[in-house]
Amino acid sequence: MTTSDARHAARGAHQRLLDVYGPLLTAHQREACRLYLDEDWSFAELAEQLGCSRSGAHDLVRRGLAQLEHLEQRLGHAAELSRRDALEAELWSRLRSNGERLR
Repeated sequence: MTTSDARHAARGAHQRLLDVYGPLLTAHQREACRLYLDEDWSFAELAEQLGCSRSGAHDLVRRGLAQLEHLEQRLGHAAELSRRDALEAELWSRLRSNGERLR
């Protein structure tokens, strides 16, 4: 896996955590993380939007992502959703396979 692939996977994991636990962040953290992850804003763009320094924007996102990871470690809801998604995909695959055999 390349560095770019690893960053993309980490971003996807953080987006899932934001979807699951976003309401538990402060509004400021949630908005900063949303813009950073979903809209791919730079820290300079975030700083301008949020009225803080670039390092302040970086720290806000870093703390938000750390909080999301902490919540997942404690609660495990995102992992459970992923497990259920995989199970659902497997069941749909079996249903399609069985349907083709019956024809």
